[in-house]
Amino acid sequence: MPKRDEAKCSIEKLNYNLERSNYFHFCLFESESKIVMKGVLYYFSGTGNTKWVADRFKEDFAFYNIDVDLFDMQFLENKKSENYDFLIIGSPVYAEFPPKIVTDFLSEIDDLKRRMKAVVYSTQAASSSSVPGFISKCLVKKGYMPVIQISIKMPNNFYFVKGKKPDKNTIEKLLLKADEKVKGVVKSFVEGKSTIETVPFIRFEFNKIIYSMFKNRIPKLSKNISSTEDCGKCGLCLRNCPESNITFEGGHAIFHSKCILCLRCIHICPINAVRYKGEKIDQTQKNIMKTLDLNR
Repeated sequence: MPKRDEAKCSIEKLNYNLERSNYFHFCLFESESKIVMKGVLYYFSGTGNTKWVADRFKEDFAFYNIDVDLFDMQFLENKKSENYDFLIIGSPVYAEFPPKIVTDFLSEIDDLKRRMKAVVYSTQAASSSSVPGFISKCLVKKGYMPVIQISIKMPNNFYFVKGKKPDKNTIEKLLLKADEKVKGVVKSFVEGKSTIETVPFIRFEFNKIIYSMFKNRIPKLSKNISSTEDCGKCGLCLRNCPESNITFEGGHAIFHSKCILCLRCIHICPINAVRYKGEKIDQTQKNIMKTLDLNR
């Protein structure tokens, strides 16, 4: 290989077992940058956790001269990934399963005519969840080949119902560990290694029952969300509700029955006027939500 400005070149071979090629080859030159592969990452993020991780994936893949396009599922009409080299799916966890926006997306994503590697991750307050395994099963049916399947622990945004409220120090530690985990799995992917995290079969099947109960109770649970007379009618919650579930009536925000309990409205309100069961909620997600591309 000819020398270029005395730059050192390292070559790593990735065995992707794809129909069109057995290997991707790439070189990292100190003196020049060249995109060697392109991936696509589809995500949904109610209060920013999943999007925060998506940004880390994009940054860490860029270190290896691999470009990743990010798309929010809720605004996406074209769900084709055939023009990319690999796929990433990111989802939050609602009662141990993906929210409706994610499951709808998975049912509509294009069937592949070739095998494509996939990375699947979930974000949740617990250490693990059934979501990555569920998404992987959906992708396999569409022709994808999941090689990374992980759960990433993030700050609890539903602490006022279950769990402990995360303080600033806890949030910083969680984000640091999440950052390190993403770096590790990206490195594994680049080196052609597989990382598959699973939950016991019994837990997976039991969680199906839990989610079914949760889904049926959402209309009732969503009635716990309300706004106070302090509502400034800025429209921020209305414009950014992923299910268009909010209207203004009688001078303040009204929350209807299409809610998926993403909690965006609670954490996004600039004057903290959205309540759960009449209680004021500390907006612990305020900084993480800055990662979202919100309609201001």
